[in-house]
Amino acid sequence: MDIKFVLVGGGSYGWTYKLITDICCIPFLKGMHVVLYDIDPETLHLVVPLCEKISSMAGADIRIEGSTNLESSLKGADFVGLTISTAGDEGTELDHSIPERYGILQTVGDTVGPGGWSRGLRNIPVVVDIVRKVEHICPNAWFMNYSNPMTVLTRTLQRVSKVKSMGICHELQGLLLHMAYFLGVDWQKDIQVRMAGINHLIWILEADVCGRDGLELFKEYFKDPEKFKPIKRRKIPEELIESGGVYLHHEIKLDLLKRTGSLPAAGDAHTAEFFSHYIKEGVEKWGPSVSREAHTFAHVRDRDKRKQKVQALLNGKEKIWLKRSHEHASKIIAALSGGLKNLLTPLNLANTGQISNLPQESVVETLAIVNKEDIQPVAVGELSQILTLYIMRHIPIQEMIVEAGLKGDKDLAVLALSCDPLIPSPDIAKKIADDVFNEFKDWLPQFNGKWSY
Repeated sequence: MDIKFVLVGGGSYGWTYKLITDICCIPFLKGMHVVLYDIDPETLHLVVPLCEKISSMAGADIRIEGSTNLESSLKGADFVGLTISTAGDEGTELDHSIPERYGILQTVGDTVGPGGWSRGLRNIPVVVDIVRKVEHICPNAWFMNYSNPMTVLTRTLQRVSKVKSMGICHELQGLLLHMAYFLGVDWQKDIQVRMAGINHLIWILEADVCGRDGLELFKEYFKDPEKFKPIKRRKIPEELIESGGVYLHHEIKLDLLKRTGSLPAAGDAHTAEFFSHYIKEGVEKWGPSVSREAHTFAHVRDRDKRKQKVQALLNGKEKIWLKRSHEHASKIIAALSGGLKNLLTPLNLANTGQISNLPQESVVETLAIVNKEDIQPVAVGELSQILTLYIMRHIPIQEMIVEAGLKGDKDLAVLALSCDPLIPSPDIAKKIADDVFNEFKDWLPQFNGKWSY
């Protein structure tokens, strides 16, 4: 298959080999060309041979290259994937520790709150420079963003470039996998949903599970899981096992479902950061997901374990799972190349009317139908007043972050941070911002006159 995919950030120990496995599991993509680009050659020395091993075991004949030269990697690319975190693990550590100096706890710190704000500002120049190279070298390629903050970076791409771009996340699939286990159904065949929102704050508006109201079934299950009678024989989906296993604590989801009639799809650790009270009320009330160890910060300290995992898979000490995961990037590549028809998948795209009472051109997440060379978002109409209010607490902030990050406007950046629900006062916002501008100075060139778009 004459398809070329370039993965920027392809040296990831935790993500790349899973994506390559997904590609290898789609017969239509057999023989495609994949370039793993990374600024760290050491990671490529492990990840590239592991991906080659996976391709060989699957009989997929994927041509896999490793590269530290972006320009040469992009030549002839049909798809460009982005999985980066500017400033790496050190940056993630500071995203948590700086706000903690002022009493602000985050559960993830990569989407909203001071962590998402900081990550967005330092990723913007890097992402713009990458898409400029795409414009010059492979202007017809599809740009597939997996990096956080998803909304801010996808919005940046669509503001500065005519390159076709989208944001991809797995939060919906993660929820469907859990619902499938709780209710005893097949996650891909038995559940249909209407959903809409912004990344990590998407809402299931309706859910049909084998002809029954899935949201009511979800509530019934959690009233008494032991007495709940599943629709079919309950078993844990393999994809859920491979992505970390069953997570039983969904208190925040259930609270919002009871209050609004709609169910957040993202994990509780993500959802909590959009609402200050869940963070303030803490672990005792809302479960173990509302803690610093729940997500990104703990993941940083697992880097050595992830490296060891790659080594174990490469040398045969651990078995390679040669099945497709719940991620949809490989399916999107296949669909846009003509190998799948009418792929229904959640995507982050500019709002052209799919959510009629949110701002036009702001990046929203809805289902979309993907066919050869075409993506059509699924319209959901108006959201309820309460969901609109929750989302509109954040869209203007995200727009300000994009503007400030592109123009190097410190005052606008501080103003955006001061409006975030996790920030108690403008004075605290200024103190956090000053620390971020100081400690990330080398990663924020737009604020030091060293970069412009």
